Amino acid sequence: MSAHYNSAGPVGAVCAVFNRIVVFLVRIAELVTLAIAFFISGSMIIGVFFRFVLNSSIIWTEEISSLLLSVMMFFVIGIGMHERIHIGVGIVFDRLSMAGRIVLDIILHLVSAVFFLVVFLEGLKVAQVGFGMQLATVEVSRGVFQLSAPVGAGFALIVCINNIMKVVIGGDRPHRGGE
Repeated sequence: MSAHYNSAGPVGAVCAVFNRIVVFLVRIAELVTLAIAFFISGSMIIGVFFRFVLNSSIIWTEEISSLLLSVMMFFVIGIGMHERIHIGVGIVFDRLSMAGRIVLDIILHLVSAVFFLVVFLEGLKVAQVGFGMQLATVEVSRGVFQLSAPVGAGFALIVCINNIMKVVIGGDRPHRGGE
């Protein structure tokens, strides 16, 4: 869905710029997600090759891959929110009038935004503690990976705010289940 801010004046212009920033961040998140997926796939293949062909295990592949999978999931949340492919209950949503769907869409994004704000703030605390710990297999601070929670939650929060602005100011309308 694209927002139509043309008739909203200066507020619409600001919202349009914010939307372009969010779209740019989504593209970066998609690239990061793709890079992580390739790295995890490659390191697992290399790990299996070393373990079963060369009979010499690489000790870091499992730990780093599992942590990177967590990092990837935090980025995917914001992408899903932007593309509006998050999990929903269509049986209720699809039976509402357009006005009801708009109100429910705004409420759901507001609730999600509050949740992501809490994850962002608490994730910063967890990452701060994690910077005092080191991974078992590599000399890297655990906090580097734990930063993915506040970064991903902050990204999802920004996407939620953008989605709300697109509905309220830009005139975007929520889809029905199959649309």
